[in-house]
Amino acid sequence: MNPTTGRAAARIPTTIGIAAGIALAVTACSSGPAPGADDPTASATPHGFVAGATESQEPQLRLLAVSATGETAVHDLLTGDDTRLDAVDAPSHSATDGRFLVTSDADRTTVVDSGAWTVDHGDHTHYYAAAPRVVGTLDGGGRVEVHSSETLTTVTWPDRSAGVVLDRAALGQGEVDVTARVEATVLLPMGDRLVAASDDGVRVLDGDGGTHGDGEAQPCADPAGGIVTRAGAVVGCATGAVVVDEDGDAAFVALPDAAPGAGRPTAFAARAGRPTVAGLAGDTGFWLLDAREQQWRHVPTERPLRTVVAVDDDDEHVVGVDDRGRVVVHTLATGSVATTDPLVGAATTPLLQLDAQRAYLAAPDGRTVHEIDFADGARVARTIELPVAPTAFAEVGL
Repeated sequence: MNPTTGRAAARIPTTIGIAAGIALAVTACSSGPAPGADDPTASATPHGFVAGATESQEPQLRLLAVSATGETAVHDLLTGDDTRLDAVDAPSHSATDGRFLVTSDADRTTVVDSGAWTVDHGDHTHYYAAAPRVVGTLDGGGRVEVHSSETLTTVTWPDRSAGVVLDRAALGQGEVDVTARVEATVLLPMGDRLVAASDDGVRVLDGDGGTHGDGEAQPCADPAGGIVTRAGAVVGCATGAVVVDEDGDAAFVALPDAAPGAGRPTAFAARAGRPTVAGLAGDTGFWLLDAREQQWRHVPTERPLRTVVAVDDDDEHVVGVDDRGRVVVHTLATGSVATTDPLVGAATTPLLQLDAQRAYLAAPDGRTVHEIDFADGARVARTIELPVAPTAFAEVGL
């Protein structure tokens, strides 16, 4: 077990349903232990289950880290145990969907399965754990994004306007199965359909990349940044965002004029499955977009932020890291702002992840991860020593 400071006991999270995709339909699910795929007595298989997985009563949260040289390891937040995986190519870029971590260099992209995931069906939730592993590679590298629904995973290289669709079930079984290739700068799975953005606008596609419905595009100048929320898929545009709801209806939500000097967000981050997302507003603060209400909100900050994530809980917490390396927690319900001391260097890229209770901040210049209780005045609850210094970093099991 890695040494920790702060709380001696391993963290035990509450069972709050969180998922990376949108649950478009709920069918019958069994409860209790997940039946084996080869069990002839099993009468039902829970959604999201794969052979070799076990079902639990709480999220199986883990930290997945890849070093600058490609060393790869998983830290279990519940037990404190570390697991080393096969090394991958030295990563230049990375992204996560809450289960899978993709890393890339200039030539190819690697998919790592954390072995922990959540399936949220709205009225009930499944939590699974399996052995983590390096799944495989995809040709082509560069800046990369990954998003998943229950059936599809998309990997996109925005700078090359290229994206692929992977069979999510096959990926969970250790196979990289490319089912479609799409020319897009943003490619998001929404159930068994796709939302694709390019210079021609935002379109809804079938899961195989074919035209869905009338194929009409919603205009979106200079698309950049996308995220799947509980209320629909969000694609960033030069002057706002396009929100596509679960019925496939697209609407453009223009940025307000009331925030002079605020830059457009080019990336969005939020607690998995929530409708409100956050993005940087240049040096002025951050934007919040409520995908359900289709409304923007600009929040100014004392210092420029380098990264920001919306928790979207009852207290409307938003967590960021400023240009001094401090974690900054805005509680919008009360208007209060809390900060930590500087936790990462001003010149390093902060690696920030969060769930319903905690935020995790790492920096590539060391192995220490700071666990932040954002609901308790940005208190540093404990520190965790990872077995590798992360260049790529993800909280998984979401």
